[in-house]
This record gives sequence, C-alpha cells and structure tokens, in this order.
Amino acid sequence: MKSTLDRRTFVKLTASASGALIAGVYLQSCESEMIPAAIHEFSPLIKIDTDGWVTLIAKNPEIGQGIKTALPMIIAEELGADWDKVKVVQGDFDEAYEEQWAGGSYAIVLNWDLMRTAAAKVRHVLLQAASKKMNKKVSELSTIKGKVLHSKSGEAMPFETLLHEASKLPLPEEVEFKPTDSFEIVGKNTSQVDLQQLVTGKTKFSIDVKLPEMVYATVLKNPVFEGGVGSFDDTEARMVNGVIDIVELDNTAYGGRLLGANSPNFVNGIAVLANSTWSAFQGARKLEVVWDTSGTRKENTDGIFERFHSQLTNTTIERKDGDIHRARKAEASNFEAVYQVPFLAHIPMEPMNCTVDFRADLCEVWAPTQNPKALQEGLIKLFGLKPEQIKIHLPRIGGAFGRRYYVDYAMDTAILSKKIGKPVKLTWTREEDIQHDWYRPASVQKMVASLDESGMVTGWQHILANASRKTCLGREGRPAGTEIDEYEFPAGFVPDLQFEYGHVMSDVPLGQWRAVGLSATVFAIHSFLSELAILHNMDPIDYFLKFLGPARMVPVVGDYEFDAGRLIEVVQKVRHNSNWDIPLPKGQGRGFAATKLSGSFVAEVVTVSVDENENVTILRVDAVVDCGIVVNPSGAKAQVEGGILEGLSAALYGEVTVKNGAAEQSNFHDYRWIRMDEVPEIHVEFVANNLPPRGLGEPPLPPAAPALANAIFAASGKRIRKLPIL
Repeated sequence: MKSTLDRRTFVKLTASASGALIAGVYLQSCESEMIPAAIHEFSPLIKIDTDGWVTLIAKNPEIGQGIKTALPMIIAEELGADWDKVKVVQGDFDEAYEEQWAGGSYAIVLNWDLMRTAAAKVRHVLLQAASKKMNKKVSELSTIKGKVLHSKSGEAMPFETLLHEASKLPLPEEVEFKPTDSFEIVGKNTSQVDLQQLVTGKTKFSIDVKLPEMVYATVLKNPVFEGGVGSFDDTEARMVNGVIDIVELDNTAYGGRLLGANSPNFVNGIAVLANSTWSAFQGARKLEVVWDTSGTRKENTDGIFERFHSQLTNTTIERKDGDIHRARKAEASNFEAVYQVPFLAHIPMEPMNCTVDFRADLCEVWAPTQNPKALQEGLIKLFGLKPEQIKIHLPRIGGAFGRRYYVDYAMDTAILSKKIGKPVKLTWTREEDIQHDWYRPASVQKMVASLDESGMVTGWQHILANASRKTCLGREGRPAGTEIDEYEFPAGFVPDLQFEYGHVMSDVPLGQWRAVGLSATVFAIHSFLSELAILHNMDPIDYFLKFLGPARMVPVVGDYEFDAGRLIEVVQKVRHNSNWDIPLPKGQGRGFAATKLSGSFVAEVVTVSVDENENVTILRVDAVVDCGIVVNPSGAKAQVEGGILEGLSAALYGEVTVKNGAAEQSNFHDYRWIRMDEVPEIHVEFVANNLPPRGLGEPPLPPAAPALANAIFAASGKRIRKLPIL
C-alpha cells in the first residue's frame, strides 16, 4: 500500500529530518567515564538514540481513550521498533503535529496514515543505511524488534548501529506501508504506557500542577444562564484565612459570550484568589452576590418541553425522498410514537481546571483540553498574543466526553494570571462544573411509519424539535445540522422518507456530548423499530434484518454509501453471542439496538430482569463491533465498555432540569451515575478484518439506551418513550 500524504503536511512532521544529534542521555562506560548517548531526531515524532531506545511523541490529548498508547503503537509497528525499548512522551501543543485534538472518535481515523507515513519514512532510511553496510538489496531487508533483518542469511543490525548513516539520508516522498498481516504490535493487547503511574497514583493530571509562587483560584458564576453580576459584597469573603483577592469576571470586556464559532467564552461571575484551593472555595461561599438576570428567559424544564412539542408542527424539511404523504394513503396502516430525551451533563471526574503563568514574554498554560488549537486562538483573541508567545502543555486528563472541547475555563485563568502577575491555578467546584456545563441538547422526536400488509416500512418520517447546539455556539449553517441531518439512518433504506426539524430558541448552554446527535436520535429510531416489530408479532432482530434487506452498499448522500453488509454481520453475531433465541424466565427480557457512527458498526443486546415492584436489574450486555483494524484490543474493549456504561447511566438516571433559568442538579447525589454494584457483565467481540481503523470512543454509546428500553419492555410489557427511565 502506498502513502500519498501531501508534502506540505508531512514536511511539518519531518522538520528535523536531517537527523540532528542531541546530546542528553549519559551512559556509564567500562572506564567509569560519562559518555553521552547521541539522540537522532528524525522527525518531531520520532527519536532514536545510540543505546537503541526509540522515543515517540504522543501528540494528541489523552482523555482516557488510550490514544497516548495507540498512536505510538502505530508508529512503532510501521517503524519495526521493539516495543520493549520504546519510550512515549506526551507532546505539548505544536501546530507542526496537525490534527492535535480529541473528539468525535477521530484520533485514530485521522492519524492512521499520518503516523504510518512518518514511521515508514524513517524505516526507509534505516533500510537504505543497512543495505549499504550489509551489502544487501533493500528489497531483501525488513525491520523487526529494533533491528534491520536480512531474513535469508539471518544477519541483523540494530537501529543504533545505523543512525549515523541513516540520519544523513533524505526522507523519501512516497513510501510503501507494511502489509497488515505482518503486524507484530498493532492488534496485540498492550497495557497503557502510563498504567503503572495511574494505578499507583503517580500520574500528574492538570489539577496536580504546582508552580513556584502559584496562586489558587475558583469561580462563582451566575447560576441563571446568560446572566451577569449585578453587585456583590466581598467583606466576609476577604476575611477568610488565605484569601488574597476577589475579581469580577465580565465577558463583555473580552469579546462577549463566544470566542468564535463553536468556542464559548467564559461565563460572567466572580473569582476568588487565595493561597490554597480550599481557602478559595471557602471564600467563594462567603460572597454575597446580587445576580443580574435581566434579559434572560428564566426558563423551566416543563416550559421548554412544551415549546418542543409545539414546534413539532412548525418545522423545516431537512431531507425529502419520495412522498411520505402518498405512502401514508397507499399503505395498509400507519403508526406513530413520540419520544423525549433530557439535557445531559458531562461530569468528568476531574472538574474544570487550568493553570496559567502569564508573563511579559510568554503565556504558558497547563490545560486539560481536548482542543489546544481553540485555546491558542482564544488567547490570541483576548490578549492579542502571537502564536509564538503561547506555550500549551497537555497533561493527562481525568475525563472529557466533549466538555473539554471548549476552553472557557482557560480564559478565566489567563485573565487572572495576567491581572496579578503570578501563576494561577483555577479549579471549579463540582457544583460549578455541573451547573455551568455545555449540555447535551434535550429533544422531542416524533416518528411516523407507513406499513405495508406484511408490516414492513415503506414510508418514514422523523421530526425532531429542540434548541440547537449549532445556534447556541454561533456556528454557520442550518440549526438542524447538529441535531438531525440528511445522513441520518435510515436514509437510503426507505423509498418515501422525510426528516424535519423544529427549531426552538433557549438560554440553556448546549454543546458536544459523547456521540453527539446520535446519543438522542438512535434512542428514538431503535425504540420505534422495536415497537413496529412487536406490533406485527415479529422478532425485533428478524424485523430489523428484513428492514435492512440484503448486504449491499446503500447510496445515502452524494458519494457516501452505507455498507449494509457490515451492519448485518454485527447484528447476526450479537444475536448468537447473547443467546437471543433462547427463551428467558418470566420477568427477564432482552432488547436490541444497532448503529453506525464514526465509521464503526455496533450491535448490542441488553438483558434485564424486572421484579414485581418494577425494579430493573441489568444482567448482561453483549456488544459486537466492526471498527476495522483494532489497534489495541485491550484499550478498544475498555472504550466499548465505557461507552456502554455511560449510555446505560444516562438512560437510567441522566437528567439536567432547569428552574427559573438555572440548572437544578449540582453533584453526584442528584446527578446519578451507575454504581459498581449495578454494573452488568459486558461481553465484547470485535469483527476481524483488515479495513482501515475507525472511531471507537463514541459508537458503543447510542445503542445502549434503546436496547435497555426494549429489554425492559420484553421483561415487563412497559414501553419506555421518555428518558431517564428511573
């Protein structure tokens, strides 16, 4: 396979491709002299030293998805490195790396060829150097476990013996990738590179950063969305031991509520600076604030959903295939149902925090961000800095789920550090973290199907009404684009099909949440399909497979086609793995759902029991995933399990309610999460193939809610159309 990565992109990744020597590691010689080991930097991502150690830069933010291990695995595989002699270093933000962000399950997708190309170019010059030294043809050589091997003779040369010559050679324009059937690292269970530090509590998260003369801070924000500060009395707050200063934060002085499209600015409030986080928290509790709520909608949950329901009849058509009204008249029957999903918070275990040292010549940032480029752009906008005046470190992140794609919390911190002329670490309380989130949009969805005499769908109408995160975040284009779009399943599968959107304005802050739009729409789609199956006395999986039709490429939009065969395969496998066709005892039931997201296909079956008091116990979850090549199976399995558990948690308990314009939930006591004793058995299978790897962090989440709801119906006869369930 050839790589055709363009030269402009790759030159940034090979800026040091001349093989610069860096003296830095000292080794003890037999004469007890300290002799420096030479480090050859072939690119910003790859360094090899004369002791045989390969240092790889993990460039993307590590938010728990395992990318700090997976991307270096790809490089090491293509290079032919010995994984036992690989060191992985987290990279700072550097525009030379490109695609240095986390979100949408795109990290592997966007970096698969990029990482392989970077490594293959270095492998090429190592092979050339070995060819000259060994007097063998390059075509007869390969790299494996940190050596160049001539398999016919068994002669081998370690990388470290080739560095001097290899570093002088130019990197090629094009390279051949290794065949996937020769992989020694990719596809093998591999522990996270910092696992030992994690389990022993030695990993340094952003919240652990400490700098000399650092000041600690927290913020108290107006609880009413879009509100500001009216007045405040900080007399008692200043009397708290350790409090240093109190500062009002007003975003109107810094460009307003948005830094740019899809990038919200900080929320108006008051910051307390102190000599410890605890003192800052205590000082914030002593503030007496009169909040300005003029101009806000002061919304309530019931009123918001009433507007959503009303908007179902006032919509724009987002996709129209055939004529649903003709189908409605022509077919034997029609069926409709309305589903409702709530606002959801992100609640990462590490609350929002950031450390900034704003000096005269440099703004240095330690940020748990998914999107360092947006952070850089925000600092440039707020302070007029040049890119070279900004240095962004990327510590390990304690969860993100889309919340840390936004950098509002970092803007607070930079303002405070600049104002006092010292490093500042800002930490939000859990209450601020939940009540000033950028929530998953709530929605009401009406589904209408026209059915032939056999009960199969010939007409499909999906109407969704809500407040759009696209509008909330100032993004261009149709408000529906982030809520229901023309790619939505089952576009292409039904001849008469129509998607509609009802747009409602709201003050509730909205943003990306794990699996974005599909976290809401798949619940409605697969609950509805299950209802259609039951309505016609058909098995839900049989009905779904009949609905899909034969394995084929289904045209959807433009050049995009849906591979029905891959979806059929995961459905058939999960049917087998879950013992779907074996009857369960009374009071137990199975539910099914499947989807495609980020290029991956996922099918899930949830098994539950429901007792006479309607107490639900999740007994087991089976998942089958086709995500192409699985880079790190153990990490991939953890991703699937995590996505399923978050989907189940949201389905059972997840809900942010609004009263008088403010979120009512504040911590884990009223924003429940699934507990350890509630976690079911989870069985995961990956479909083996050699297709390019696709996203995995988000795809397992959407099917969990409808599969659970369908299982509850199978066990109890109670149909779930509104979330949360409990």
